Amino acid sequence: MTLPALFANLKLPVIAAPMFIISTPDLVIAQVRSGIVGSFPALNARPAAQLDEWLHRLTEETAGCDAPFAVNVIVHKTNTRLDEDMALLAKWRVPLVITSLGAREDINTAVKGWGGIVMHDVINDTFAHKAVEKGADGLIAVAAGAGGHAGTQSPLALMQEIRAWFDGPLALSGAIACGRSILAAQAMGADFAYIGTPWIATIE
Repeated sequence: MTLPALFANLKLPVIAAPMFIISTPDLVIAQVRSGIVGSFPALNARPAAQLDEWLHRLTEETAGCDAPFAVNVIVHKTNTRLDEDMALLAKWRVPLVITSLGAREDINTAVKGWGGIVMHDVINDTFAHKAVEKGADGLIAVAAGAGGHAGTQSPLALMQEIRAWFDGPLALSGAIACGRSILAAQAMGADFAYIGTPWIATIE
């Protein structure tokens, strides 16, 4: 499958995973300017009004870059900010939205409505099917070794199961921290490596 044009000019096939507290505008801007997808959780912007300021800054300071930025939203019903945050993502036409903890057709439709792309976190093949059925454009296979809401499956098994039926954009997460691991992810069928923990030790 041909990847969406949004990813055409990445310098490395890498999406920086959104990390609680760690992922700030400074880090995301540095990631994007380095040629990879930078991302942050919407809930890192506190109070909620700060998200508008962050998106304004990111839009301005990454304009003209080869890589896009992404925002992660928790779509579970416990996220009381979801509607407010989605309105701001729509206002700034965020190019890539990463959804977690639930697949929602209305969220996917909204993002596509402003021309964005949705990639959804999944920890197994069952959730992968559900996400695509609900309209996700791409998947993030969260395998054993990943941080955050980690799956338990071997990346070898999880990638094989998903690639047996899904030919859309696919990222692999799970203890990827060097070029050899990025290459291994691609060999298993991933389009992107999804990398989080190594950024903790970086200076933006």
